[in-house]
Amino acid sequence: MTLEALQPYQQYFVPTIPRTPTNRYASIVLLRETQSYAIFTTEGGEQQDVEQTQAGLTHTEPITRLVMFKRKQVAPERRTGKALLRQYGVFPYAIKNGRVLYGEEALAEKDHYDDCYLTEGLCTHCPDCLIYGYAAIEAEGARKSRLMTDSCFTVRPYEIIQKQVKFNVIDEAKQTSGTITEYDYTTPGVFLPAVETTVDLTADEFVYVLGNILRTTRYGKESSRQGFVRNHVLAIVFSDVELFANLEFTQAFYDALTEDPGVDLVGDSLTLADFQRHAPVVIERLTADLPGRLTLVTGEKLEAILQDVRALNRDEERLARFLRDLNTASASFVV
Repeated sequence: MTLEALQPYQQYFVPTIPRTPTNRYASIVLLRETQSYAIFTTEGGEQQDVEQTQAGLTHTEPITRLVMFKRKQVAPERRTGKALLRQYGVFPYAIKNGRVLYGEEALAEKDHYDDCYLTEGLCTHCPDCLIYGYAAIEAEGARKSRLMTDSCFTVRPYEIIQKQVKFNVIDEAKQTSGTITEYDYTTPGVFLPAVETTVDLTADEFVYVLGNILRTTRYGKESSRQGFVRNHVLAIVFSDVELFANLEFTQAFYDALTEDPGVDLVGDSLTLADFQRHAPVVIERLTADLPGRLTLVTGEKLEAILQDVRALNRDEERLARFLRDLNTASASFVV
């Protein structure tokens, strides 16, 4: 079920899941924007994750930046996709004589898959497992992820975008209050440039990944249930090589925004419009010496793809059929 807006780009996708690499890259260039207070740290950590890096590509002074590690980006998106597969009847399923069975037929089989979940209960056969990969599982081996990204960083220094927040408890009997805990938060309106690069996906698998990115809104410390983040897609890039690192992306934006007389990186908050204004030049700068081919999709063509993905996700009947077909293709691949 290839979406209409993706039809002109069919040559950049594989027709079926490949058994060997073909170097067909489709990169989703995006901005992650916090729209509430968020905590980007490992579970149990009191302070958020930070790293000292060079400020820009041309501005070489060091600054401390907040880090959003790779797992904190990909894991929430995987959980979004898995929940969608459950919601629309992909589970339970079974594989018998090369056929993929669902519902009552699947339950009638001794060897069927009731669910798939991170990290101990991966089925190894569904779209999530075949796209995002899995570590060594007994009798199933391991599968390398066909989605690549790395840690992403804030453009502005950590000291500017964080806030210590204390929480109090009221003792009703004694009519007193006291501090019970204090957390290090990232403030709303913070941007983290990122690129998620898919490798050798079918067009439908790419739609699944893009839908997960658009649907996912909660990132950060998992136990907090906080951290509303909006993902803004700036471009989709088809190529036969990987584009650039997230840190390079952030540093290029830092250079561009520092040189913009209308932007104060220290005193003012950045806006989405600031990034959208500079994104074309930043992407062109970072891909100018790319040692491979590149097809950049922005503007109306990009919006057409995003609208098609949103429309698919709003249509319950189409989405259910799409997910089952996608799962059938994935399960059939490993038969």
